[in-house]
Amino acid sequence: MNEDDLPYLQRGRQKVETTSSVLISSSKYMNDYRIREWVTTQCLKRNGRDYPTTYGIPALIDAVREVQDHERIEVLFDEARSGWPEFDRWLDERWLAKLTREDMKSCPEGSVGGIWYKQLVGAGMQVDIIPTFQPRSSFEYFFLRGVQIHDIMHILSGGGFDGIGEIMPAFLKYGNLFRHFNAELAGLLNVQNTLLTIPMFMRGPLHYPELFTRMWDLAHYAMKVGEESDALFIPRYEEWLDLPLEEARRKFGVRGARTIDTSRESDFWDERAPSFDPMPDEPQAVAAE
Repeated sequence: MNEDDLPYLQRGRQKVETTSSVLISSSKYMNDYRIREWVTTQCLKRNGRDYPTTYGIPALIDAVREVQDHERIEVLFDEARSGWPEFDRWLDERWLAKLTREDMKSCPEGSVGGIWYKQLVGAGMQVDIIPTFQPRSSFEYFFLRGVQIHDIMHILSGGGFDGIGEIMPAFLKYGNLFRHFNAELAGLLNVQNTLLTIPMFMRGPLHYPELFTRMWDLAHYAMKVGEESDALFIPRYEEWLDLPLEEARRKFGVRGARTIDTSRESDFWDERAPSFDPMPDEPQAVAAE
Protein backbone atom coordinates (compact mmCIF):
# COMPACT_ATOMS: atom_id res chain seq x y z
CA MET A 1 0.00 0.00 0.00
CA ASN A 2 1.22 3.48 -0.85
CA GLU A 3 2.28 5.58 2.16
CA ASP A 4 -0.27 8.26 1.24
CA ASP A 5 -3.07 5.69 1.33
CA LEU A 6 -2.35 4.67 4.92
CA PRO A 7 -4.21 6.16 7.87
CA TYR A 8 -2.19 9.09 9.22
CA LEU A 9 -1.28 7.30 12.47
CA GLN A 10 0.19 4.33 10.56
CA ARG A 11 2.59 6.27 8.37
CA GLY A 12 6.34 6.10 8.82
CA ARG A 13 6.68 2.44 9.78
CA GLN A 14 9.94 0.88 8.66
CA LYS A 15 9.97 -2.75 7.57
CA VAL A 16 12.63 -4.72 9.46
CA GLU A 17 13.93 -7.98 8.00
CA THR A 18 15.15 -10.80 10.24
CA THR A 19 16.23 -14.41 9.85
CA SER A 20 14.87 -15.23 13.30
CA SER A 21 12.22 -17.95 13.41
CA VAL A 22 10.80 -16.70 16.69
CA LEU A 23 9.46 -13.40 18.04
CA ILE A 24 12.28 -10.88 18.38
CA SER A 25 12.29 -7.25 19.41
CA SER A 26 14.71 -4.48 20.32
CA SER A 27 13.27 -4.77 23.86
CA LYS A 28 14.85 -7.50 25.96
CA TYR A 29 11.76 -7.49 28.13
CA MET A 30 9.46 -8.24 25.21
CA ASN A 31 11.81 -10.97 24.04
CA ASP A 32 11.33 -12.96 27.24
CA TYR A 33 8.18 -15.08 27.08
CA ARG A 34 7.82 -15.12 30.88
CA ILE A 35 7.73 -11.34 31.08
CA ARG A 36 5.29 -11.13 28.14
CA GLU A 37 3.00 -13.61 29.83
CA TRP A 38 3.20 -11.80 33.16
CA VAL A 39 2.46 -8.35 31.71
CA THR A 40 -0.40 -9.55 29.51
CA THR A 41 -2.03 -11.50 32.31
CA GLN A 42 -1.59 -8.88 35.02
CA CYS A 43 -2.72 -5.98 32.83
CA LEU A 44 -5.90 -7.57 31.52
CA LYS A 45 -7.11 -10.09 34.11
CA ARG A 46 -9.72 -9.64 36.76
CA ASN A 47 -8.67 -10.41 40.31
CA GLY A 48 -9.82 -13.72 41.69
CA ARG A 49 -8.95 -16.18 44.41
CA ASP A 50 -8.50 -18.96 41.84
CA TYR A 51 -5.37 -17.19 40.53
CA PRO A 52 -3.48 -15.22 43.21
CA THR A 53 -1.82 -12.04 41.95
CA THR A 54 1.44 -13.37 43.39
CA TYR A 55 1.29 -16.65 41.45
CA GLY A 56 3.68 -15.69 38.67
CA ILE A 57 6.16 -13.72 40.80
CA PRO A 58 8.82 -16.48 41.17
CA ALA A 59 9.02 -16.90 37.39
CA LEU A 60 9.07 -13.13 36.93
CA ILE A 61 11.96 -12.76 39.39
CA ASP A 62 13.96 -15.39 37.51
CA ALA A 63 13.24 -13.72 34.17
CA VAL A 64 14.17 -10.22 35.32
CA ARG A 65 17.43 -11.39 36.89
CA GLU A 66 18.36 -13.13 33.63
CA VAL A 67 17.63 -10.24 31.26
CA GLN A 68 19.09 -7.41 33.32
CA ASP A 69 22.56 -6.07 32.54
CA HIS A 70 24.34 -6.95 35.77
CA GLU A 71 27.68 -5.58 34.61
CA ARG A 72 26.20 -2.17 33.83
CA ILE A 73 24.47 -2.05 37.22
CA GLU A 74 27.77 -2.84 38.95
CA VAL A 75 29.45 0.02 37.06
CA LEU A 76 26.68 2.40 38.13
CA PHE A 77 26.91 1.19 41.72
CA ASP A 78 30.67 1.89 41.69
CA GLU A 79 29.97 5.41 40.41
CA ALA A 80 27.36 5.95 43.13
CA ARG A 81 29.86 4.91 45.82
CA SER A 82 32.05 7.90 44.97
CA GLY A 83 31.35 10.69 47.42
CA TRP A 84 28.84 8.61 49.38
CA PRO A 85 30.84 6.85 52.15
CA GLU A 86 27.74 5.45 53.89
CA PHE A 87 26.57 3.72 50.71
CA ASP A 88 30.11 2.54 49.99
CA ARG A 89 30.34 0.87 53.42
CA TRP A 90 26.84 -0.58 53.09
CA LEU A 91 27.68 -2.34 49.85
CA ASP A 92 30.97 -3.66 51.24
CA GLU A 93 29.47 -4.97 54.48
CA ARG A 94 26.55 -6.79 52.80
CA TRP A 95 24.77 -7.10 56.12
CA LEU A 96 21.77 -9.44 56.04
CA ALA A 97 19.22 -9.98 58.77
CA LYS A 98 18.82 -13.42 60.33
CA LEU A 99 15.33 -13.04 61.70
CA THR A 100 12.42 -15.36 62.34
CA ARG A 101 8.83 -14.56 63.14
CA GLU A 102 9.26 -15.76 66.71
CA ASP A 103 12.07 -13.25 67.27
CA MET A 104 9.39 -10.54 67.16
CA LYS A 105 6.98 -12.19 69.55
CA SER A 106 8.07 -10.03 72.50
CA CYS A 107 7.98 -6.73 70.58
CA PRO A 108 5.59 -4.21 72.16
CA GLU A 109 2.22 -3.55 70.58
CA GLY A 110 2.45 -0.60 68.23
CA SER A 111 6.16 -1.09 67.60
CA VAL A 112 7.47 -1.94 64.14
CA GLY A 113 8.15 -5.52 65.25
CA GLY A 114 4.83 -5.80 67.03
CA ILE A 115 2.93 -4.67 63.94
CA TRP A 116 4.95 -7.00 61.73
CA TYR A 117 4.54 -9.99 64.05
CA LYS A 118 0.78 -9.51 64.23
CA GLN A 119 0.57 -9.40 60.44
CA LEU A 120 2.72 -12.51 59.92
CA VAL A 121 0.80 -14.58 62.49
CA GLY A 122 -2.56 -13.43 61.14
CA ALA A 123 -1.61 -14.35 57.59
CA GLY A 124 0.16 -17.57 58.56
CA MET A 125 3.38 -16.36 56.97
CA GLN A 126 7.07 -16.35 57.82
CA VAL A 127 9.64 -13.58 57.43
CA ASP A 128 11.36 -14.79 54.25
CA ILE A 129 9.32 -13.95 51.15
CA ILE A 130 11.71 -15.90 48.91
CA PRO A 131 14.44 -18.38 49.86
CA THR A 132 17.56 -16.55 51.01
CA PHE A 133 20.88 -16.95 49.18
CA GLN A 134 24.45 -15.68 49.40
CA PRO A 135 24.74 -12.60 47.15
CA ARG A 136 27.64 -12.70 44.73
CA SER A 137 27.49 -9.05 43.64
CA SER A 138 26.34 -5.64 44.83
CA PHE A 139 23.22 -5.94 42.69
CA GLU A 140 22.30 -9.33 44.14
CA TYR A 141 22.80 -7.92 47.63
CA PHE A 142 20.66 -4.87 46.85
CA PHE A 143 17.90 -7.14 45.54
CA LEU A 144 17.98 -9.52 48.51
CA ARG A 145 18.10 -6.75 51.10
CA GLY A 146 15.13 -5.13 49.38
CA VAL A 147 13.18 -8.36 49.74
CA GLN A 148 14.11 -8.57 53.42
CA ILE A 149 12.80 -5.09 54.21
CA HIS A 150 9.69 -5.16 51.99
CA ASP A 151 7.28 -5.72 54.89
CA ILE A 152 9.03 -3.01 56.91
CA MET A 153 8.48 -0.59 54.01
CA HIS A 154 4.78 -1.46 54.22
CA ILE A 155 4.77 -0.43 57.87
CA LEU A 156 6.90 2.70 57.55
CA SER A 157 5.04 3.97 54.47
CA GLY A 158 1.68 3.27 56.09
CA GLY A 159 0.53 0.79 53.47
CA GLY A 160 -1.73 -2.06 54.52
CA PHE A 161 -0.76 -5.67 53.95
CA ASP A 162 -3.37 -6.07 51.27
CA GLY A 163 -3.82 -5.70 47.52
CA ILE A 164 -4.22 -1.94 47.31
CA GLY A 165 -1.80 -1.43 50.19
CA GLU A 166 0.97 -2.78 47.92
CA ILE A 167 0.89 0.53 46.08
CA MET A 168 2.55 2.35 48.97
CA PRO A 169 5.87 0.45 49.35
CA ALA A 170 6.11 0.26 45.55
CA PHE A 171 5.84 4.00 44.95
CA LEU A 172 7.86 4.74 48.07
CA LYS A 173 10.65 2.82 46.34
CA TYR A 174 10.22 4.80 43.12
CA GLY A 175 10.44 8.12 44.92
CA ASN A 176 13.33 7.07 47.13
CA LEU A 177 15.56 5.47 44.49
CA PHE A 178 15.02 8.23 41.94
CA ARG A 179 16.00 10.74 44.61
CA HIS A 180 19.18 9.02 45.78
CA PHE A 181 20.46 7.53 42.48
CA ASN A 182 20.76 8.85 38.95
CA ALA A 183 17.86 8.07 36.62
CA GLU A 184 19.57 5.19 34.80
CA LEU A 185 20.44 3.29 37.96
CA ALA A 186 17.10 4.06 39.63
CA GLY A 187 15.30 2.77 36.55
CA LEU A 188 17.32 -0.45 36.47
CA LEU A 189 16.76 -1.05 40.18
CA ASN A 190 13.01 -0.56 39.69
CA VAL A 191 12.49 -2.97 36.78
CA GLN A 192 10.92 -5.67 38.92
CA ASN A 193 8.96 -3.07 40.89
CA THR A 194 7.62 -1.66 37.61
CA LEU A 195 6.52 -5.03 36.25
CA LEU A 196 4.87 -5.92 39.55
CA THR A 197 3.08 -2.63 40.16
CA ILE A 198 2.22 -0.76 36.97
CA PRO A 199 -0.10 -3.50 35.57
CA MET A 200 -2.39 -2.73 38.52
CA PHE A 201 -3.02 0.67 36.95
CA MET A 202 -4.25 -0.94 33.72
CA ARG A 203 -6.56 -3.58 35.13
CA GLY A 204 -7.76 -1.04 37.68
CA PRO A 205 -9.74 1.18 35.29
CA LEU A 206 -10.64 -1.82 33.11
CA HIS A 207 -12.34 -3.76 35.89
CA TYR A 208 -12.42 -1.63 39.06
CA PRO A 209 -12.87 1.98 37.90
CA GLU A 210 -14.30 2.96 41.28
CA LEU A 211 -10.78 2.56 42.71
CA PHE A 212 -8.82 4.29 39.98
CA THR A 213 -8.46 7.81 41.39
CA ARG A 214 -7.91 6.42 44.89
CA MET A 215 -5.04 4.26 43.58
CA TRP A 216 -3.35 7.27 42.02
CA ASP A 217 -3.84 9.31 45.19
CA LEU A 218 -2.03 6.60 47.17
CA ALA A 219 0.72 6.37 44.54
CA HIS A 220 1.28 10.13 44.61
CA TYR A 221 1.34 10.14 48.42
CA ALA A 222 3.91 7.31 48.63
CA MET A 223 6.09 8.74 45.86
CA LYS A 224 6.29 12.04 47.75
CA VAL A 225 7.21 10.26 51.00
CA GLY A 226 9.99 8.42 49.18
CA GLU A 227 11.31 11.60 47.58
CA GLU A 228 11.43 13.45 50.89
CA SER A 229 12.97 10.63 52.95
CA ASP A 230 16.52 9.48 53.64
CA ALA A 231 17.96 6.51 51.72
CA LEU A 232 15.60 3.87 53.09
CA PHE A 233 17.45 0.83 51.78
CA ILE A 234 20.44 1.39 54.13
CA PRO A 235 19.23 1.08 57.78
CA ARG A 236 19.40 -2.16 59.77
CA TYR A 237 15.75 -1.96 60.77
CA GLU A 238 15.77 -5.40 62.32
CA GLU A 239 17.99 -4.10 65.14
CA TRP A 240 15.32 -1.54 66.11
CA LEU A 241 12.06 -3.49 65.94
CA ASP A 242 11.06 -2.46 69.47
CA LEU A 243 10.71 1.18 68.42
CA PRO A 244 7.18 2.62 68.31
CA LEU A 245 6.15 3.31 64.73
CA GLU A 246 6.31 7.11 64.82
CA GLU A 247 9.66 7.03 66.62
CA ALA A 248 10.99 4.62 63.98
CA ARG A 249 9.86 6.93 61.19
CA ARG A 250 11.76 9.81 62.79
CA LYS A 251 14.89 7.72 63.42
CA PHE A 252 15.10 6.40 59.87
CA GLY A 253 14.23 9.67 58.15
CA VAL A 254 10.81 8.66 56.81
CA ARG A 255 9.12 12.01 56.21
CA GLY A 256 5.45 12.76 55.65
CA ALA A 257 4.24 9.19 56.24
CA ARG A 258 0.98 8.25 57.88
CA THR A 259 -0.83 4.94 58.33
CA ILE A 260 -3.62 4.46 55.77
CA ASP A 261 -6.33 1.81 55.99
CA THR A 262 -6.88 0.28 52.56
CA SER A 263 -8.87 -2.76 53.70
CA ARG A 264 -12.15 -1.54 52.19
CA GLU A 265 -10.51 -0.81 48.84
CA SER A 266 -8.75 -4.17 48.88
CA ASP A 267 -11.94 -6.08 49.65
CA PHE A 268 -13.40 -4.67 46.44
CA TRP A 269 -10.13 -5.12 44.51
CA ASP A 270 -9.93 -8.78 45.54
CA GLU A 271 -13.63 -9.26 44.73
CA ARG A 272 -14.51 -10.13 48.31
CA ALA A 273 -17.02 -7.25 48.32
CA PRO A 274 -19.62 -6.88 45.56
CA SER A 275 -19.43 -3.08 45.39
CA PHE A 276 -17.49 -0.06 46.57
CA ASP A 277 -20.49 1.88 47.82
CA PRO A 278 -19.76 4.61 50.41
CA MET A 279 -19.65 3.47 54.00
CA PRO A 280 -22.71 4.45 56.09
CA ASP A 281 -20.88 7.24 57.95
CA GLU A 282 -19.52 8.85 54.80
CA PRO A 283 -21.31 12.02 53.62
CA GLN A 284 -23.66 11.43 50.73
CA ALA A 285 -23.87 13.76 47.75
CA VAL A 286 -27.00 15.90 47.83
CA ALA A 287 -28.93 15.99 44.61
CA ALA A 288 -29.42 19.47 43.16
CA GLU A 289 -33.02 20.68 43.41
